[in-house]
Amino acid sequence: MKQLDFINKVFHADARTLLRALPTPSIDLVLADPMFGVSKNPKPRATYDWGVDPAGGNADKWWEYHGPIYEQCRRVLKPGGTLAWAMGFKFHERFAEWFGGYRIWALSRFKRQGINSSGHIWVVQTAEQTPIRYPDKDGLIEMDTKPALRKCHPCPKAVSEMVWMVEALTRPGQIVFDPFCGTGSTLVAAGLLKRKFLGCDLSERYCRVAIKRLKDLKLLNGDVTK
Repeated sequence: MKQLDFINKVFHADARTLLRALPTPSIDLVLADPMFGVSKNPKPRATYDWGVDPAGGNADKWWEYHGPIYEQCRRVLKPGGTLAWAMGFKFHERFAEWFGGYRIWALSRFKRQGINSSGHIWVVQTAEQTPIRYPDKDGLIEMDTKPALRKCHPCPKAVSEMVWMVEALTRPGQIVFDPFCGTGSTLVAAGLLKRKFLGCDLSERYCRVAIKRLKDLKLLNGDVTK
């Protein structure tokens, strides 16, 4: 696959399959929020439309699936490129084993109509596993996810959080890849910030939602690619 074949597209595919087709090196930023892996008893809100998280709260099972994806993501990154993975704190004792050198970026999320905030952490490093320090800006994120998206997906990412991350880690014109793009918030953020993007997801439904969001904002003219 040549670079022009994947720019500004959404693929209905397993990340493991798509990554094997991507050239080395081709990506500036991998920005990913992988499957939960932290719940032993999934509830409807923690279930994807293709089924429950197969790891079932087991760290070894979670990494058995995600570890090869992580290594492939490092492979496709350009030298000095960045990888940022959202992680559940439950697995924090395994981070050093899995990721090598990294920094944890902690963001605080809040809803304007509420009074409470919740934390969210990202493991951030270069392709060479060099830790990337937290930027000199406030890490306070106003959650802006629409109710319709919450009904569609158990954990849709907020565009505001993805904008924060993309701005901190890339420059205009660079390429952002989300291997678990879900309903497309990372791709929307990249498009709004004049970055190129690429996404894939196991769910065709989620991919079509992502495409619609991108089209509604005039960020995309294409359709889901299988």
